[in-house]
Amino acid sequence: MANLNFNILHIIEESKSTGERYLHPTLSTFEAIALQFNILIDGVYYEVVIEKSNDYIWIALDFGKPNPRDEHLTNIITGEKRENEREITEAELIDQFFCLYDYETTFFYISNIKKKNVILTIFKEKLKLNFIFKTIQKTKEEFIELLNKVSEISFTEVEHLFSHNSKKRQALKDLTGVDAPKEFTINALYDKSNSLVEFLKELFNEKENNSLKDLIIRGLDESSFEIIFNNDTFNKKIELKSTKDENGKFISNEIKDSLLMELK
Repeated sequence: MANLNFNILHIIEESKSTGERYLHPTLSTFEAIALQFNILIDGVYYEVVIEKSNDYIWIALDFGKPNPRDEHLTNIITGEKRENEREITEAELIDQFFCLYDYETTFFYISNIKKKNVILTIFKEKLKLNFIFKTIQKTKEEFIELLNKVSEISFTEVEHLFSHNSKKRQALKDLTGVDAPKEFTINALYDKSNSLVEFLKELFNEKENNSLKDLIIRGLDESSFEIIFNNDTFNKKIELKSTKDENGKFISNEIKDSLLMELK
């Protein structure tokens, strides 16, 4: 079984008509897009397959580049080599990512957040519409309220939290045998539910006082979805476990069905 994480975003359509400028896309927004097409973006070749329903639009993308390419293929067991017959204009579409947009909740789920601009480019070219993605913004208080279980806390301490007269600094000195450094990073992992609300509040306060940087808090909400507070931005994720085929690729329909089951 392999893990596949979906980030949850809002997608906003920039309206061309008079009235409200920014709108959530609807079923009619995607009427003109084809169910299958290929597109080249920044030297990467994407093969796009789309499924439309009254409730959602599902987008599966296989992609790859024609280079780099080795002149030979190597047998990883024997070490023997043979000529690579793939032409320099051909690509192996071994990479994948998937997207689902739910019309009712207006949430956009994407399995590779780094590829969100690819989706925006595709929509602009195929639909002649401009879209923007927005992360799900929550206040620190709302984040703590949603947090049911803490799994990881990491931050870089600059000053004050481990000040010269604090018990935390003395504990660090006792642990390391030397005085606390000017700057250091802590990464704490947890494997069960923890009552850390007051500590989290203190971390947020120290972050606002510029005593901490790179603060990341990971945990689970009551639905066991991963939630992350990172650099003052709240993100929510869904983690799926799925099999791969004999070529090491995810099976699109299995991923789609698993995601839809999580959303029920």
